[in-house]
Amino acid sequence: MYFQNNSDIGTLLLAMLLVYTVLMPAVSAEENLKTGDKPSEWEQGLIYALNSNTENLSTEDVIADYCKANRHKISMPKLDTASDENNSRTYQLKDGSNITFTNQGYFVIDNLIVEETKNNTFQLNNQKNTIQPSSQKSEMDSQSLVNPDYTSTLTHSVSEYNFLGWKLFTVTTEGYFGYDHKSVQPYHLDSWYVHNMPLNLWQISNWEDGENLTSNNTAEVYGQGNFHYGFEYRGNSITVQNYYIKVYLSCDQNGNYGTHYSITDLNQKLKIGPLNLEF
Repeated sequence: MYFQNNSDIGTLLLAMLLVYTVLMPAVSAEENLKTGDKPSEWEQGLIYALNSNTENLSTEDVIADYCKANRHKISMPKLDTASDENNSRTYQLKDGSNITFTNQGYFVIDNLIVEETKNNTFQLNNQKNTIQPSSQKSEMDSQSLVNPDYTSTLTHSVSEYNFLGWKLFTVTTEGYFGYDHKSVQPYHLDSWYVHNMPLNLWQISNWEDGENLTSNNTAEVYGQGNFHYGFEYRGNSITVQNYYIKVYLSCDQNGNYGTHYSITDLNQKLKIGPLNLEF
């Protein structure tokens, strides 16, 4: 590793300090939450704020205002990298969306919008109701449906926030399904992402979206990709967060649909390259 002068080292270390200041919330003097504990006072307060919202503010504004006013109450859970998923806590909000608190310093809100539209005329092929694939990948997966029914258009969004109240990004997928009680066919309409972090420091790579037949009687539409955030200066880099995110809708042969997402932490330690240091 070669630094041209001491200012290179200083700049890199300053960036590390700023990154940690921004991403890591202040921990109160209260005892850290343990796995299996009930929601903390901070979490319960945020749920109440989102459910009450008497001023009809946007979700982002409610979260930002609450986090700013209650920053001193934040109590971070103890990390358990061997069982992160089991340590998450999910609650349904009054508007039907879900909020999930994690032990990694962020929380997630996901919601489903059901658009009551008739989809029976979309992408059909003459009288046989054979699905016309919307992508080359799905050509081998297309199925013929007999007198099918169709779900409404479904839009599933997942937004991640940190404990400072900043929305980091939102990933959305949209589609619908045809089914005839024997088989099912997915129709992917669109998938997209918006990164909301100040200065737009998130980088997105390996983005994919589309539709899959996961079995003879189940299918999905999805959007997925690698979301990573860090800092680079004169060949020296810091990777702070590195997630692989998938947001998808599923449906079976009877038209029973559901929403799903996964956020996989690919880099649970702060990495500095090309030194290959981990913290």
